[in-house]
Amino acid sequence: MKISLNTDSKIILKNLSYLTVLKVLNIGIKIVLAGYLIRILGELNYGIITWVDSVVQYFIMIINFGFNIYAAKYIVEHKNQDTKINEIISSIFYIKGILFISSIFCILFLGQFNEFSSYKNLLLLFMFCGIGEVLFPIWFFQGVENLKPATIIVFFSRLFLLISTILFVKATTHVEVYVFLLVISSILMGLLGFWYVFKYYNIKLIKVSFESIKNYFKESLPFFLGRFLSLVFNFGTIFFIGKFCEFEQVAGFDISLKIIMLAVIPFEMLQQAVFPTISRTKDKKLLRKLILMAVILGTILGAIIFLMSEKLLYLLGGETIILFSSTLKLLSLLSPFVALTFILGTCSLVAFGYYREYNFSLIFTSIIYILILFSLYYLHQITFLNLIYLRVFGDVLMVVIRLYFSVKKRVLII
Repeated sequence: MKISLNTDSKIILKNLSYLTVLKVLNIGIKIVLAGYLIRILGELNYGIITWVDSVVQYFIMIINFGFNIYAAKYIVEHKNQDTKINEIISSIFYIKGILFISSIFCILFLGQFNEFSSYKNLLLLFMFCGIGEVLFPIWFFQGVENLKPATIIVFFSRLFLLISTILFVKATTHVEVYVFLLVISSILMGLLGFWYVFKYYNIKLIKVSFESIKNYFKESLPFFLGRFLSLVFNFGTIFFIGKFCEFEQVAGFDISLKIIMLAVIPFEMLQQAVFPTISRTKDKKLLRKLILMAVILGTILGAIIFLMSEKLLYLLGGETIILFSSTLKLLSLLSPFVALTFILGTCSLVAFGYYREYNFSLIFTSIIYILILFSLYYLHQITFLNLIYLRVFGDVLMVVIRLYFSVKKRVLII
């Protein structure tokens, strides 16, 4: 039996293939590196690296400023307008460059506080990963629906990081060596992406009026606020575990969460691949199929992780990390909810133009999370287990809110 694919299906399939490879490389190499670093640097030093990274990720989010979601839509809408594309790209690079410089000054200021003073050099070194974030235009590759070059670039940059780490990180004292290699890898990825876009798409950096830059800034601000607050769930949890618990527990949580993120890669990739097409076609039937798939496959993957938690942790982190099997079992409940979060977010609300509702889901959930966190603090109940419970609760609440808006706005109803 012959299966014929229409143009949209072929585009989705091609982008999904490249996005899946890209994400698997990114997360997969991170997991391999985590296993290697825990064994070489030790749980304590790995926990410190993860904790410092959780702080820097807030500034990385500031640099990206919501463009990784919203800028792809700009490119889709103006794909055949060269002058407009040059204006969009130039504005985004200018904004991200200014935000990176501002973030460096913020890190220097943050290093003056007692909580961060011991790690100020590591924080500053980590922050230079932001150069790669400024330069690498993943949003452009998504917008033109051509993710092959992005996949190749990410592959070589991550391969460089993996090989160089194995070659040069050999002792517990090589923490800064690893971070330096991570920065070089990020900058390499950014430079290659920047070079490719300007060489093969005939893009030009042009002078853009302050008014245009301000408009792009304002339009992306709601997405930035939502995404920034949503970091609380992942990196905020890591930060508070490191602050109120132990760095070894940071390592256990990070490895467990990486396993969950690896399991939901197909759904993250699916929503990124399908997003431009659904934005263009408003295909509700396709959206409902994606949601059903997320529920079924997400539940199956979560069950597999639950049953194999000890074996997975031993494989990735060694014998001492097996102590966190109960943490991984608890986080396995997230699998179907994270899958639904991806689909109900960009493919449902953003693709159909409900930006305010999308951002509300992020902001409201984050506010509830923070309020509960403050309550735990004042009640002296901030424990490792309570932080994990709170992390799971946050994702469940976000799915409920996004599902509510998707039904209320009749996005899921033909």
